[in-house]
Amino acid sequence: MKRPNLLLPLLLVVSALAIAACGRTPSLQGKWAVDVEATIGKAKEAGIPDSESPQIREIYDGGQLEITGDTLIIRIAGFPEAIARNYKVVGEADNCYKLEINGAPGAHNYCIEGGNLIVQDPSAKLAIVYKGS
Repeated sequence: MKRPNLLLPLLLVVSALAIAACGRTPSLQGKWAVDVEATIGKAKEAGIPDSESPQIREIYDGGQLEITGDTLIIRIAGFPEAIARNYKVVGEADNCYKLEINGAPGAHNYCIEGGNLIVQDPSAKLAIVYKGS
């Protein structure tokens, strides 16, 4: 009796899954830490003067962001309490998501660029850069 060749169907399934994964937008979910130097770099690109860099460093250094399926949890160094806000994805394109966040006006852009998370608040000129932690 001839044994069926199971290798070909397995390869087809693995290939299909790999192709499907390549076209997906990277996930926002996970733990992120503020990259202060990259955030200061984004500030300079946005025309924010160098004199603001110490204040940016003071506010954001040590900042943490955790994203679950429906909640953003923000931790700011020096503040004992984390801030939790529910969110809803209202748009998605390429490596970016538009989020509506409870208690915050407008839609916020969350984009994955080179393994970093770039967060743009519509009411602020400054984009915050996070790296995976």
